[in-house]
Amino acid sequence: MFVYRNNQAANALPINIYLNGQYHASLLRGGYTEFCAAPGSVNIKAALDDASKLHTSKLDAGQRLDLKAGQTVFLKVDESTSPAMNLLSGTAAQTQQDLQATRRQIHTISRAKAAVTCAQPAAATATPATPAPKPSVPREYALETDALFEFGKAEIRASGYNAIESLVQRLLQDFSSVERIRVVGYTDPIGSAAFNKKLSQQRADVVARQISSRNIPVEKGIEAEGRGPIELVKTGCGNTPTPENKNCHAPNRRVMVVITGARR
Repeated sequence: MFVYRNNQAANALPINIYLNGQYHASLLRGGYTEFCAAPGSVNIKAALDDASKLHTSKLDAGQRLDLKAGQTVFLKVDESTSPAMNLLSGTAAQTQQDLQATRRQIHTISRAKAAVTCAQPAAATATPATPAPKPSVPREYALETDALFEFGKAEIRASGYNAIESLVQRLLQDFSSVERIRVVGYTDPIGSAAFNKKLSQQRADVVARQISSRNIPVEKGIEAEGRGPIELVKTGCGNTPTPENKNCHAPNRRVMVVITGARR
């Protein structure tokens, strides 16, 4: 299943996606989520800025989908019906064209039991023809920096090593070969821009060194970049260092690891 928002959407606030009343993802403008589900019926709901409503939209069942085995479903958020939004079915051709201007949203963790990891199809019993080489496709992985670092610091926590090790094991499962790895650090806007830019670079450097220490064969190396408080995934938070603002900005404090290589 693919669910996505138009890159030219007028509203910058996130749209939450719920499956059977359980949180799955928050889509920003030009964002999409990709997941698999078991055959059968599932209820899906899209709600604008639902955090401000204490996530009460999940109580509304939304639209019912009857899923068939092997089926691919493309759903585009219809934002003209805000705040009660519909999800419009689309074709593969139209969706592929639309997704070229979008990014996969992985900055939050799905809690929906209906969304499962997509498995590879079972191998055919007959001897298959030699497959064509798989193209190098970038994929983004998100690390929440609050799990890696203390607020405002770049020294890694003990729990951070486990988070990075889990990421390394995940990419080894997802990729048969790795062409390059880019580590991009982001901060929230609390504090000066110069401090945050430096902090994001330091954190990206730390994560890059930890990944490099795992001795993953990378054809073109590992790069690290700090972008500071730009490309916020959550807006509307205050910029003074209060506990409430720090908590509100948590999704903005992240390290994105972009892997380019041949997917399995």
